[in-house]
Amino acid sequence: MKYAVLLIALAACHGRSALDEVGAVRSDEPAKDAITKPVENGPVKVVEKVWPAKPTLGDPIYLRLEIDAAAGASVNAEFQEAGDQKMGRFDVKGFTRSPHTNSDGSTHEVQTYTLDAPASGKQRIPPLRLEMIDARGSGSAGKQEILTDEIPLDIAPVNTDKVSASLHDAEGKLDPDVGGTPWLLILGLASLVAVLASGGILLLRAMRERRNVAAQRSAYDDAVAKLRVLEDRGAPGSDDADSWFVELSAIVRSYLERRYVIRAPELTTEEFLLEAARSGRLSGEHRSLLEAFLERCDRVKFAGFRPDSDESLASLKAARAFVEDTRFEGPAGAAGLPKGQAA
Repeated sequence: MKYAVLLIALAACHGRSALDEVGAVRSDEPAKDAITKPVENGPVKVVEKVWPAKPTLGDPIYLRLEIDAAAGASVNAEFQEAGDQKMGRFDVKGFTRSPHTNSDGSTHEVQTYTLDAPASGKQRIPPLRLEMIDARGSGSAGKQEILTDEIPLDIAPVNTDKVSASLHDAEGKLDPDVGGTPWLLILGLASLVAVLASGGILLLRAMRERRNVAAQRSAYDDAVAKLRVLEDRGAPGSDDADSWFVELSAIVRSYLERRYVIRAPELTTEEFLLEAARSGRLSGEHRSLLEAFLERCDRVKFAGFRPDSDESLASLKAARAFVEDTRFEGPAGAAGLPKGQAA
């Protein structure tokens, strides 16, 4: 009887892990002791809330972004919508988004993430990067970055005494094995549950792989469309070169994050290049092209360099060539290899 109890308990846990992979986000409101970190930049205010404040390993951790933007200002956080990704070392198990436009033109958006801690001990939720466009003034809209604060968490280990007590209680509540259900039937049912749970996990993995393939193709389509819009606007003047190159580099970074599943929105250019190299999915030639391109954009954004029209359009042409050369090519590229290197 004891072994039957253990088999049923393990099968139930196995089935529960399969359901967890669906990534549903509960609609619970933040706890009263939720960690709250507000950040404000001009017309945009972002409030980040994390709960529970003292989680135990295995507990779902919720992160909510409440984004308020005044009329004429907009916030772009689309790179955070891809599910089954990483937020630092945390797995993103679910994501919901609820945008709302008020009567005065201002907007309020709520994004809620369900996170899974990688291990017990001291962990941190990294800063999240959002892009703001303030079009309230005259002239071209200026694009700025908004970074949320880093949030440290102390993840408590699982209490093994409570797990053992739960199994003991479950065993004690079973009826004596006199005239009860035969052991073979119990073992057969437990085996059936385990097989069904395993099949469900395989099905979910197949569905997730199809979603990843669709996301990689979508990353290419979105990048090409945004580059075309930027090209139609023409080369920037000296006054709007900064915002033009910020937008150009953001298109390439967003494409790479989605195409190669590199979860690094909060990293600097140098850190981003290291993460891209660490992933092992870009060839040496592509890494060199990417490094040269991003460094050229940083010279404009941070060093005050003002390229002429030909140099600006050459940078845009280089970005388009990089996207075209690394586009997803179907099943042969499913392993994340660049175009021409699929095994």
